[in-house]
Amino acid sequence: DSVKTVVQSSVCETVKEEMKSFSAVVQSSTGGSQKPLSQSVLKKVVQDVVKTEDRSKNVMIFGLSDEANEDTSAKVGELFDALGEKPRIDVCRVGKHVPGGSPRPVKVVTTSSTVA
Repeated sequence: DSVKTVVQSSVCETVKEEMKSFSAVVQSSTGGSQKPLSQSVLKKVVQDVVKTEDRSKNVMIFGLSDEANEDTSAKVGELFDALGEKPRIDVCRVGKHVPGGSPRPVKVVTTSSTVA
């Protein structure tokens, strides 16, 4: 139990020191003359970053045959296998199925943006 306490204490101390050094870098790079960011500006920036990160996990596949009662996940899995990738994915067709129409696009959402 004492090892756990020592590790937690060490991690907390390291995080505090890193935050202090980050704060010092920000202050020195702005010369202290910059106004602090308002909460609304900071919130907007964070939302933009989250949105970009979410979108970076998406892959759209066009032209993949669209058949009734198909296993789209298996088809997409075969494509990734051919590429030498084995990501964890969620797959869905986008749009309404029109018999005899062009194949609907497939939206693939990976768990990591490094695959997409």
